[in-house]
Amino acid sequence: MPFRHTIIASALCLIATPAAAADPMTDAQVEELSAAIFNDIIAGKPAVAIDKADQLIAAFNVRQAKRALACAESHEQAEALAKKNDAEVTLELTIVGPAWCDGYFYKGYALIDLGRGREALPWLQLAHDRAPLNAHYTNELAEWFKAQRDWQRSFGLFEEALKSADTAPEGQRAPYKARALRGMGFNKIEMGQLDDAERLFNESLTYQPDSPAAANELKYIKQMRGEPNT
Repeated sequence: MPFRHTIIASALCLIATPAAAADPMTDAQVEELSAAIFNDIIAGKPAVAIDKADQLIAAFNVRQAKRALACAESHEQAEALAKKNDAEVTLELTIVGPAWCDGYFYKGYALIDLGRGREALPWLQLAHDRAPLNAHYTNELAEWFKAQRDWQRSFGLFEEALKSADTAPEGQRAPYKARALRGMGFNKIEMGQLDDAERLFNESLTYQPDSPAAANELKYIKQMRGEPNT
């Protein structure tokens, strides 16, 4: 039996591994702090959210100093990360719950809310790197490049998110896939590939049939072609 280089932490309820005594936060404390940051962002308090996100990032860094970490949202995602890491034998890795990586993501999101989009990129990228199969993080990173009009880079990230969504929690797979497909379609419009864009928006409707965003983009494609809207 090959040596396994990856531990899936107890937060994912697969392999029980108690947190080290020196860890500054427990899984429950991390989840509580993540929820507080989210609530601050929703309440329109991005500066407060950033202060709390820095606390969460510090907790992640302290724990990672002992063993490399990656975050996963589901059993399927954790196993996929473990399989990839064990096959490549890249490092000794512990897979933890998603809240441990939320500090990076929320800091990037809050910076965008503050109009500091350029500063947001490294934090969104770090969130993606530490949770490489998190389709939500990847979709947001793709949106950043879309806002910069980097259509090809944005398309590639949305395509990555579409694939990663297969490992997301069951209830999130459809919205993650729909959003990724809409993003891919938008980039195809900007690249002048209307047939591909139309196909992608129609595919997105199989996951979210009532999406006004997809319906509006399909109307726009018809207008671009000079076709009547029915």
